[in-house]
Amino acid sequence: MELFTPPLTSLAAFAASPQGNAPAAAVPRDVSIWEITTWILPMAPEHLRRVLGKNPDLPQGRTGAEGGTRWFSWSDVAALRQHFAVVSARSAGWGKAYVPRRPTGARAPLIALTGPQGQSGRSTALLHLACAAALAGYRVLVLDADPAGQLAPQLGAQWGATQPPAPPATSLLPLIARSCGVHLRGVNASRLDRGEAPVPMDEVIAAALDGAATDATALIRPTAWPGLDVIAASPDLLLADMQIAGWCRSLRSWHPARALAAALDRAGLRSRYDLILCDTGRGLGPLVLAVLSSADVLLVPCRGGQVADGLAGLARAMALQEAEATMTARALGQVPPRAGWRRIVGLQIGPAQATATQATVTQATATQSLPPLPALLPAPLPIVPQITAGQAAHLYALDYRAVGRLAYGPLRDGCDAAWRGLAGVLTGLWAEDAAAVSESDRAG
Repeated sequence: MELFTPPLTSLAAFAASPQGNAPAAAVPRDVSIWEITTWILPMAPEHLRRVLGKNPDLPQGRTGAEGGTRWFSWSDVAALRQHFAVVSARSAGWGKAYVPRRPTGARAPLIALTGPQGQSGRSTALLHLACAAALAGYRVLVLDADPAGQLAPQLGAQWGATQPPAPPATSLLPLIARSCGVHLRGVNASRLDRGEAPVPMDEVIAAALDGAATDATALIRPTAWPGLDVIAASPDLLLADMQIAGWCRSLRSWHPARALAAALDRAGLRSRYDLILCDTGRGLGPLVLAVLSSADVLLVPCRGGQVADGLAGLARAMALQEAEATMTARALGQVPPRAGWRRIVGLQIGPAQATATQATVTQATATQSLPPLPALLPAPLPIVPQITAGQAAHLYALDYRAVGRLAYGPLRDGCDAAWRGLAGVLTGLWAEDAAAVSESDRAG
């Protein structure tokens, strides 16, 4: 019995080569006092100017040509947020207005965006939500599990001496491979005890066990947005479906269902961050199913009724996967692995028929093995024409001067409202975690 090793060396060499169509790294734009006081740190502009005048150690911004207003970097904005949070907490005890307050014992949930049919707006929605969360003071980690993903350059990820595109093996695949490797070592120990030959270990698994990729923190890169980090997609994901499928065939007692979640826990990332967002690729291959099985929340971008077909397909795929895993687990006397989703949430993209979408999604989930979708998030995510035109990767990277305040304001309001809907889900999960910790303490 041999583990699967893809023979496509020419394809692997092509995948490791620089990608000519990768977007250029994002250059962070400056932020005006108008934008800061309207959406980021709500207060009167005059009050912010007075605070800056009394605190020369704070970032003072630079003077621009537009009415003499001041312009600040995103790092400046983060420093201003911290200042107001500390001052307000000391004076009135409501520093929570400027920084999120996570209850003791609450963990960062893994929220995976899924849209198996493609063109569902997953990546764009993730960019909007991740940047909005970071601007609201949350610590955010983005995982790009799409083999064609470009989230890292679109967020201005910093690679140090290595410029984008990233090195060929910096994705989350080694985290799944390590889970298989740990299991394989246990299997081989038992085989050797019985006098049997060990199962060979391929190079991908060996590298995951012995290299820097053993720890998820080694894969994290900072972005141009303070408080927002990313584990980028890289060419090794192009072969991930074949490799994971091969590992499952060769090691029937191993299943990748919770491998990614275990890696996040092992690295302590649930405490280091407040929110972990993961993008997935098209289809329902082994990589997508492995990621979705580790998620706490499925976030489904909704464009009309298309989401119903996607969720129905996901339900069938998960049912088949769980049935096979259950048969193997029973034969070995093990507990069958199951998806541990706490929520399935819909996010409307654009002003489509929200009521019709809700009905079709509920029907699709009710007739399959998925739990029903409780509701769409209260506010839809607006469609930003400038993204379609290639002027910006997401709204928060768009300079409002390029479109004017009258056009920019409603779009920004809509994107912020969509984030607040997801923040409400996050707050609910934190409350459940805190209640569980309290119950455990009482029982102890």
